[in-house]
Amino acid sequence: MCLSRLHRVLGPAGPGELSLEDATGRRVRASLLALEGPTPGPGDWVVVHTGFVLHRVDGREAQATVDELRRAGLPPSGQG
Repeated sequence: MCLSRLHRVLGPAGPGELSLEDATGRRVRASLLALEGPTPGPGDWVVVHTGFVLHRVDGREAQATVDELRRAGLPPSGQG
């Protein structure tokens, strides 16, 4: 099963890609092909699904979601 997950942008990873870190500290690369609009910058939060950045997420909303998942004892990466 594929899950969409929150990631914080670390910076560019190459043409059309971003270097990202999920809420558990795992670093990944993701393609920008599915994203409309300006490229997110370092510190921005995005939703990634199957290796593609889908959209930006408000930073406060993303952090609140990660905090709530941790309080509930769930893995903030979306994996169980």
